[in-house]
Amino acid sequence: MTSRFASISYRWIFATTVIPCTLGLFGGLGFQNSLGQDAPLKKALSIKSKQDVDYERPSEAVMAECVFAKTKDPAGFVVHHNSGRILRRFVDTNGDNKLDHWAYFNNGLEVYRDLDTNFDGRTDQYRWLGPAGTRWGVDPNQDGKIDSWKMISAEEVAYECFAAIRSRDGDQFNRLLLTSSELAALQLGDNLNRDVATRIQKALKGFEKMARQQKVIDRQSKFLDAGNGRPQLMAGGSFGNRRDLVIYDQASCFFESDKGNQIALGSLVRVGNVWRMVDLPEIVDPNKPLASGGAFFPLPQFGTTSTAAATTVTGENLSQLYDELTNLDKKLASAKGSQVQQLEKQKADIFVQFYLKTDDPKMKQNWLENLADSVAHSYQQGRFDDGLDYLGKFVATQNTADGLDYVVWSTVFAEYGRANSSGTSKERESAYTKMISNLDKFQKQYPNSEKSADALIQLAVHDEVNSTDDVSSAVAWYEACLKRFPNSKYGRRSKGAITRLGDGKNGISFSSKQANGKPFNLAQITSDIVILHFWETWCCPETDINELARLAKKYKDEITIIGCNIEGPNATEGTKKFLEFLKAHPEITWIQLHEPGSVEDSPLAHELGISTEPAVFLLDANGKLIEGNIGISNLEREIERQLN
Repeated sequence: MTSRFASISYRWIFATTVIPCTLGLFGGLGFQNSLGQDAPLKKALSIKSKQDVDYERPSEAVMAECVFAKTKDPAGFVVHHNSGRILRRFVDTNGDNKLDHWAYFNNGLEVYRDLDTNFDGRTDQYRWLGPAGTRWGVDPNQDGKIDSWKMISAEEVAYECFAAIRSRDGDQFNRLLLTSSELAALQLGDNLNRDVATRIQKALKGFEKMARQQKVIDRQSKFLDAGNGRPQLMAGGSFGNRRDLVIYDQASCFFESDKGNQIALGSLVRVGNVWRMVDLPEIVDPNKPLASGGAFFPLPQFGTTSTAAATTVTGENLSQLYDELTNLDKKLASAKGSQVQQLEKQKADIFVQFYLKTDDPKMKQNWLENLADSVAHSYQQGRFDDGLDYLGKFVATQNTADGLDYVVWSTVFAEYGRANSSGTSKERESAYTKMISNLDKFQKQYPNSEKSADALIQLAVHDEVNSTDDVSSAVAWYEACLKRFPNSKYGRRSKGAITRLGDGKNGISFSSKQANGKPFNLAQITSDIVILHFWETWCCPETDINELARLAKKYKDEITIIGCNIEGPNATEGTKKFLEFLKAHPEITWIQLHEPGSVEDSPLAHELGISTEPAVFLLDANGKLIEGNIGISNLEREIERQLN
């Protein structure tokens, strides 16, 4: 691997085009002047991200100890903390001597990118990564404002909705709503389709008035967390809908304000890699009923007749506990200060009583998970400061009961989540370190839990990301996961990562299927160089397609390009999207393999244990790995190097 302090001679050309919050290029940033590296270092660290994100901003004292270094492949520069962790990486990905990729890091992990994908000197895409989330905004008119979402989670939709209400920004809210084309693609039944369309129109027309007239959320209000719980599945054919729907039907989020603390978001529905709203949000008033229930699974007060009474739970009559829980939620809506702490403790006690008094195993597990989710969530919000201790004592008293791994797992990330939302930089760093330690403790305490497989993968990725040349600790984690969970997706992913990090010394071989359904075996390819391109439609821009098409034509006798599409997460939708993409791009003439499921579930992705996309690998004629990961813009340089 290339050292992260590698330095080369690179000529920077000054560009007059200024990208908001960043610069297209930085004249003079690549040379040492009479001040040594101080000038370019300070200039690099002064560049701010275009969108709001929490990344490491060193103080003046710490800045003096940071290290500025040029990079070779791709050309650009990086800034490191004196401890070695990376702070910034600004690079030129297409070799035109202009920066087009600005990456920002927190605690050594990349959390955000500004991107110039059409290489005209202005940013047009913004990506949140790692602990910062999954948002991917697109800005085609390049005015610095996101026009649409290419990827966004349900939790991030909740934040964006809150932010839109706080700023009275109708455009910010409107881009969260389900579009007419997306609604048609859901293939809902006629009645449900009409209802959802009516809700969307009501939200479009009513948001700005609602945001302007409400007096609860102001500039000082602070977003706390989403409160959605688990997503729900409406199977195809349930109510006239032809396709499976993944939804949150009574989604909500919590905020901090003197006049309230919760927004009812209505229904959220997943469309590919984005979640969409269909309802006008409502600020919850505990003394008033909500104006509308969920679009897909309506609450009892909104007309459904198929509800189960509280007394139907096996075991002791639990109706009194239901009443107590309802009253507590009403009190919590208006409680302040120490009263909140007391009420959250009482709420946890009720969940424990539900757990202890319920006989049915499935219901018992459900209450256990409600307890864990509620307490961990309240702790992260600062509403139950003793929450983690409470869960720890609960686990100790239950000792060997089934399902306790879920409770402990909910605490692993709670402290980091709290520090990441409201802590100082030092507190966040300390909490992150403790989270990594907790992952290690968890996999030891519950060695056979499926969540331990997840923990081992996260520990491996952490060590891989934070290593330079020595990846032995990451390999050790992957090996532990493979040994313990050999037949799981985590084990297969680990096996592939071990091959990748070992430089493919034993060669890579796998079988798959092509887009046309024909079988494929890598061993049948005999070219001097084989290029494996792992991709999904969301991360395959026109520039990448054009470059691969050019290389395929120029080196037709020396190389074989193999596209490895892993479109996901839904297999049926992924295959449809993949085939439509190929039809729209006839210039893609090279071999295309297709096994949907994204990084987490695609067997094709597991072959090399990839964790990010797009990913490109070079193999020699014997299937041995030449280059573990390389940018498409740098492929030709490496091809020439290998051929010569």
